[in-house]
Amino acid sequence: MKNLIRIARIALTLKKQLFFNLMFNVLGMFFSIFSFAMIIPLLRVIFNSDESFFRNTIAEYQGNVTLNQDSILDFFNYKLAVFSLANGKESTLIYICIFLVSMVFLKNLFTYLSNFYLTNIVHLSVKDIRDNMYQKIIRLPMSFFSDEKKGDLLSRFSADVKEVEISIKATTNAIFKEPFYIIGYLITLTLISIKLTLFILIFLPVAGFVISKISNGLKKRTNQGQIDVGKMMSITEETLYGLRIVKGFNAQSQMIDKYKESNNRLFKVMVGISRRVYIASPVSEFLGVIATAGVLLYGGNLVFAGEIYPDIFIGYLILFSQLITPFKAISKAMYDSSQGISALNRVEEVLFEEETIKSDSKCLNINSFSKEICYSNVGFKYEKDWVLKDINITIKKGQTAALVGHSGSGKTTLADLLIRFYDVQEGEILIDGKNIKNVDLNQLRSLMGVVTQESVLFNDTIFNNIAFGLKKVSKEEVVNASKMANAHGFISKLDNGYETVIGDAGNKLSGGQKQRISIARALLKNPNILILDEATSSLDTASEKAVQEALDHLMKNRTSLVIAHRLSTIQHADIIFVVDNGKIVESGSHEELLIKNNFYKKFIDMQAI
Repeated sequence: MKNLIRIARIALTLKKQLFFNLMFNVLGMFFSIFSFAMIIPLLRVIFNSDESFFRNTIAEYQGNVTLNQDSILDFFNYKLAVFSLANGKESTLIYICIFLVSMVFLKNLFTYLSNFYLTNIVHLSVKDIRDNMYQKIIRLPMSFFSDEKKGDLLSRFSADVKEVEISIKATTNAIFKEPFYIIGYLITLTLISIKLTLFILIFLPVAGFVISKISNGLKKRTNQGQIDVGKMMSITEETLYGLRIVKGFNAQSQMIDKYKESNNRLFKVMVGISRRVYIASPVSEFLGVIATAGVLLYGGNLVFAGEIYPDIFIGYLILFSQLITPFKAISKAMYDSSQGISALNRVEEVLFEEETIKSDSKCLNINSFSKEICYSNVGFKYEKDWVLKDINITIKKGQTAALVGHSGSGKTTLADLLIRFYDVQEGEILIDGKNIKNVDLNQLRSLMGVVTQESVLFNDTIFNNIAFGLKKVSKEEVVNASKMANAHGFISKLDNGYETVIGDAGNKLSGGQKQRISIARALLKNPNILILDEATSSLDTASEKAVQEALDHLMKNRTSLVIAHRLSTIQHADIIFVVDNGKIVESGSHEELLIKNNFYKKFIDMQAI
């Protein structure tokens, strides 16, 4: 029941939709009861062909109407007898049938309207969950994605959200529809026969106990199943991303075995879940048959004893058969909610993840950059070991600063801290004297442009990739940025020019072409501060020359932080910082560092070998 209530809270956020769903459920319940209750007078007219029965009914009627079972039934029978004698049995039968059809029509109309609003509740809830998840993913720090597999996150977006959707639908009905039907039918059954209804009420706790026993353990199994789905999605995502390596290293059989192992594990878990879920319906139906048999046995004896009319008993059985359906729906909802809670837990792990990097409520504005960037006693670690320690750097406005060092020395981390992909654990980074932790995050990043070693492009047109992140960009502006990035030439030769869709991650373009589009994107943004992270390291000589010319355009009259290994990239920097084991071990111009004949000189000599 806790699971049902927790999932129902999602629907409660849509109060207007839920109100109309509830209202039409109640109306549908009333007309459903009326439609089945009309079977009793229909049977009475058919079974009693002698008018003397109706005359006796009128003669025996006392004329007093009170709120008790016998009085209500006597009044109803009296009205039916009067109408039948006045209009004839054939006319009475026609009127009852018309009334029955009208009740069924209204019942189905209100059922449709309740489902109409139920659809809104379910899909609006799921839409909000997806929107919130995506927005959360966008806001979460980079450290979160270091610990999480992309395939598992995709599984949460797809399989887990779908499971929550199914649970919301079942749970909303189980709480805001089926109980009203059960209450309505029980009240009607009680009015017809208290003794038979008491028999049913004694049986219900037994049925509930059996169903709850079956559902035990389902949540744990479902949670494991969803974890396994996430792992399998991760393997699939890694395979698609690294397909060239998989084929190039002839590792197809190895990846197939890995996938099969994950798939078999998921198969076993899902079979266990499905078997337990599928047993719910037959068990519920079997319990319903036992209850029906009990009602038949007990009610039949009441008919034999003359305590209840046969037509009323048959009507009672028909109404009782309708009571089984909402109970089955609630039992199924309990299973669905067990699966849904596991999925919801995985979704909420993302939704409730702490946003460690965000703008403070009292953040400072930083709309421009006019003086300097200063790293003051900066220290940073990803986990236990310090990656950077006691970093002190100052970069004046308009300077090109290069970070040089061996792989893993901490160069890229220094750049990531400036753009606040991560936050420092010690010290501070200042721009124009303002601690970047205290300034508006969007304004901070709007000052910066980034070009990385791996060009990050989207499966969209070239125009949209260059204009990415900007609003109201003209074709002329995009073309000018492309010309400065040495990209206009090859773009104009494409069949659709700037409207060419470049494929997933830009795989329809060469490495040099992708890098020049990345540079054009940075040029169009026209940032005050430029971060270049190994922007030419993966290119051949011809491509590097074109890209380097584009980079020269990009860096002109701009403050730049350049991470590079190649001498051609770093030798013209205004100041070079040599990073080794997370510390700045040397700084100066290219000529000054060569004269020192230390770390930098060794680094340059290694490149010459």
